[in-house]
Amino acid sequence: MGKVDLVFSISASWTMKNQQEALKASFPGFVDTLETQFAGFDYHILVPMQGSGVWGIPSCKGCLDTCPTGPEDYPCGAVLEPCDTVQGAGITFSAGWDASNERCDLAGGDRYITSGQPNLPAAFTCVASVGTSGGSRVAEAAVSTLTDEINAPAGCNAGFLRNDALLVVVAIDDVWDEKSAGTPKDWADALVEAKGGDADAVVLLVIANDIDDPDGLCGYEPGGEHRLRTWTQLLPHSVFGSMCVDSYDGYFADAAAKIKAQCDVFVPQ
Repeated sequence: MGKVDLVFSISASWTMKNQQEALKASFPGFVDTLETQFAGFDYHILVPMQGSGVWGIPSCKGCLDTCPTGPEDYPCGAVLEPCDTVQGAGITFSAGWDASNERCDLAGGDRYITSGQPNLPAAFTCVASVGTSGGSRVAEAAVSTLTDEINAPAGCNAGFLRNDALLVVVAIDDVWDEKSAGTPKDWADALVEAKGGDADAVVLLVIANDIDDPDGLCGYEPGGEHRLRTWTQLLPHSVFGSMCVDSYDGYFADAAAKIKAQCDVFVPQ
């Protein structure tokens, strides 16, 4: 019935400014495609917090007036909510360099965007502006978003994950995600487990560097396992894209086609 739960796990490392801008530029076209494919497209959209305990710029944590090493719009006097520093919780207030530096106005008071959200592009831009003062654990953050505890009625993401919705995870990073806990198999298993063991109810899009590929767009630097690429290879409905393209529109088009195909066959358990 066009129900899709979307997780956008975005690296906040200091090198990610261009990738975050490309994601935000590609988002409206992606949503337009899904709205065209599904009458009454019903979405939940969540950007998960990575890590915990450090919010914004560490040297400005707890500051009262100005942060000498931070951006001018850093919200020094902000009052945080308990979920603002919980890994996997939906981001509604990011801070630091290139971040939104303000509380995002989300309809319904949830920590994720719903179909009733006015001005969807603006709301997504706010939550997806995670900044460049954080870490890079996109797989771990995505998995944390899907736990029973965080989706429980009293959890930070209460109501996000729906039994009758397709799960779509989009991970954006410019490295191989060597820091996330677990293995690519653990991450793949977690996504499938979140949908009751139905791998056909999961679509994964990863956009990262492709330096493990001799024909990659980012150059070739052979090394260890590209864990994000392996993650996509372990799931039957996935797309891997290079971050070194001018636009992510093509990758989102490929992901939209897979979402449409899986929604046509997905039967909620």
